[in-house]
Amino acid sequence: MSRLWCALSQMLRRCRAPAAPQRLLHWCSSASRVTPALLRRPASTMARQFGRQYRWYDDPRKVAAAMAIGLSAAMMATCDREVVPCTNRSHLVVLSPKEERDLGESLFAEEMAKHRHKTVDPCHPDSVRVRRIAERIIHAANRGLGVYNSRDAPMLRVTQKGNKPWAPQPHTRHLHGLNGSWELVLATHGNATAGSAPGGKIIVFTGLLDWYKTDGEVAFALAHEVGHLIARHQADIMSRLWLPAILRRRFLHRKEIEADRIGTLLLGAAGFHPLNALAFIGKATEIVGDYTLRREILEADHPHPKRRLWHLSNANTMEEALELYREATAMDKVTEKYFVNPTM
Repeated sequence: MSRLWCALSQMLRRCRAPAAPQRLLHWCSSASRVTPALLRRPASTMARQFGRQYRWYDDPRKVAAAMAIGLSAAMMATCDREVVPCTNRSHLVVLSPKEERDLGESLFAEEMAKHRHKTVDPCHPDSVRVRRIAERIIHAANRGLGVYNSRDAPMLRVTQKGNKPWAPQPHTRHLHGLNGSWELVLATHGNATAGSAPGGKIIVFTGLLDWYKTDGEVAFALAHEVGHLIARHQADIMSRLWLPAILRRRFLHRKEIEADRIGTLLLGAAGFHPLNALAFIGKATEIVGDYTLRREILEADHPHPKRRLWHLSNANTMEEALELYREATAMDKVTEKYFVNPTM
């Protein structure tokens, strides 16, 4: 065997340097004479042994690292970096507002195709009730985020982190022009859930109304979905499709917690008491029940309601929501006194 290796080494030394690696690869894939010890040797050692100067691209790990850096740089160059309103989280967005709305139209059409025979009449009292609550939430979002008037943005004012004029401002461009595009559909289904798609599309299932009786609880469910649209979570998800399933679920959990925070602020800005958010998630705990941490990490796309409740009980979130609530209720009292029922 030692003579065979000596003959093999002499043959490779006689070959031209560029041809040696190709022959080596061919032998490694077609012959069983190459020992495991040779395969375990680093690329630099093998290149020196066979008479070729080592190059960085001979190491697969360095090639993979270079490709990852190149792809990251390309993504940074082609994507927009935006700041999420209310949470001030910076993220890269791979979709333009138009592309995101087109995607939302497609997703909403698919969802409606599943429930087209189960939609509730728009004139039904339940449909009217849900639509009126949604209108309050949407109005609060437009006013609170400065869509109506950039100088009057209480939600941004309350959640502003310091007075730094040079700091990047929260992004709300994707919300402009949605006034005529908002669409809400009530569908008959036992699930106590609601869903949303970019472009102002929201679907609510009647099971939600069966479990959550008060307007404040229903308002939080809608505010949570509007929170997804404000934070452009669908665009975030599209940029993370390459992640392994376990990491993607962790990413989805963070989006739900962020939508809870934005939804609670919207709740207060719309004149609903922020404690309705805690009541909603408390009931969600009863619906979901207990399940193991393993199931939450490996199977569930949503964090357990107990975890959501823990995050939402943050003192800063509730204080900011209460400040918005007090401002909204005070404005409602003034409006009711001087405009709705004027006295002579």
